[in-house]
Amino acid sequence: MRLQIITFTIIMMMFAASVTQAATKAPSWSARAYDGEKLSQNDYEDAHVLLVFYRGVQCVHCMEQLAGIAKHADEFAERGIKVVAISHELPSQSTVERIRRANDIEFPQCTDPNLKMFSDFESLDNRRRELHGLVLIDPSRQVLWKSVSEGVITNIDKILEHCDENMSP
Repeated sequence: MRLQIITFTIIMMMFAASVTQAATKAPSWSARAYDGEKLSQNDYEDAHVLLVFYRGVQCVHCMEQLAGIAKHADEFAERGIKVVAISHELPSQSTVERIRRANDIEFPQCTDPNLKMFSDFESLDNRRRELHGLVLIDPSRQVLWKSVSEGVITNIDKILEHCDENMSP
């Protein structure tokens, strides 16, 4: 019985940490894409942006999520959502290009080596380790939805559902 209570408590804590809604102004952000291009929120003034914080190419679940988002790129585009992926590390350009080709990834993959964006968007744990994060920002730079947790959401339909729920008037 005690184990069940502990398990239930852990699951509830993970859920509470993974789905938070906020009507707050998004922090200013900028990051460098794998090809050297510098991107910022100013490049997306008229669009909804989904920032995808991921741990890097060594995280199998992160790669599954990015590949899934790439497969549903048309559905994000139909909703007016631009995707930007951010990792603390970015391997060599040839490695990134191979991964992008293999998974048909067309959205920018950026690096945040100092974890500034991870920190600004509260995608770090208390030991400053990266967490998986999704942040939906509207054109007025309001955070519409945020999911930050140890676990990664690989069910892309669920991500789209959260976007739809939070973008509706």
